[in-house]
Amino acid sequence: MNKNLFKYTVIGFIFVSILGSLAHFFYEWSGYSFIVGLFSAVNESVWEHLKLLFFPYLIWSIIEFFALDKNKAVFPAKALGAVSGMTAIVVFFYVYTGITGENIDFLNIISFFIGVAVSFAVDYTLIKNEKFSTTSGMVIGITALLIIMMFFILFTVFPVKIPLFKDPISSTYGI
Repeated sequence: MNKNLFKYTVIGFIFVSILGSLAHFFYEWSGYSFIVGLFSAVNESVWEHLKLLFFPYLIWSIIEFFALDKNKAVFPAKALGAVSGMTAIVVFFYVYTGITGENIDFLNIISFFIGVAVSFAVDYTLIKNEKFSTTSGMVIGITALLIIMMFFILFTVFPVKIPLFKDPISSTYGI
């Protein structure tokens, strides 16, 4: 399985990187569809950019679960991978903007790819280790991913008025 796991990790990194990059434009391309906005970035806030990682990664998680013969370790590993990758993006963003005092598009793009890499590094390690390869681990992983998805939807429609949710260009929040 290790050979297949590495192969699916590389393919997944490419898949999430491409789909996540395109997802930056889905809301605009859809004519500002409310439904599309729930799953793709609706503005330039840090929160909305986390969706660029999460939703393509969630899609890949489902694909990889079946590709790896329904390995029970996939979903708990993916939940921890998603949280780790999104945390890396947020930390990278606030550290570099704290140092430079500027929001730099190139570094934001780099932070996305770092987040994707962190997500896959974490989930690869955990799936390979198979510590979470239990039915209860799988249920917890799926539940965690669904809760994260619900938070994205909730805070897109009802954003909290803090900098994480604020579009730095328009000074607006959410959809």
